Amino acid sequence: MKQHIKYYLSNNIMEYIKIFCIFIIGIIISIIVINNSSNNQKEEVKTYIDEKIEIVKGTDEIDSLEILKKSIYSNTKELIILALLSTTLIGIPIAYYVIIRKGFSIGYTIAAIYAALDTKRAIIFICNSMILHNIIYIVAMFIVIVSGVNFVRSIIGKRENLKFEIMKFTIFMFIAFFVSIISSLSESYVSTNLVHIFKKYL
Repeated sequence: MKQHIKYYLSNNIMEYIKIFCIFIIGIIISIIVINNSSNNQKEEVKTYIDEKIEIVKGTDEIDSLEILKKSIYSNTKELIILALLSTTLIGIPIAYYVIIRKGFSIGYTIAAIYAALDTKRAIIFICNSMILHNIIYIVAMFIVIVSGVNFVRSIIGKRENLKFEIMKFTIFMFIAFFVSIISSLSESYVSTNLVHIFKKYL
């Protein structure tokens, strides 16, 4: 198993680095947007974050199962779209755009929280509500895109037969969806409950 993992990483490390760089570009763009926002826009963001925190503070019970259902549905839908995009030459650039958008979304949210709260409250809120499940889900997104890109390259290069490539791609899709479910479980049963536990410090 270790040899297979090592072989896989050695063959795909550059593609993962490329996608990670694309993701970071999205984060950088979000920070630039936040820094260049007008005072009115920053005030609107602050009001929005404050309202979210008040909702968290005012919530006594958490419906983790409902959050899990919504998370699985949202993540699965996005991964299916990514899988379809990454398996076509025309769709690959759009798949990269989805990664940029994800980086922008996460970066903008983090930057907005830092802009709206003091450092201590911002760190507590970000670490407990965002970091873990988003990192896990991003791994799932990366697996889907790398597998799709490899599938396209193999078909174009005719390195392997189509049946084998479809089987390999399908296996990696199952792995990605499994990782995505772990992310959803983390979001609904870990991150949400941690925010609830630490809400008095927000």
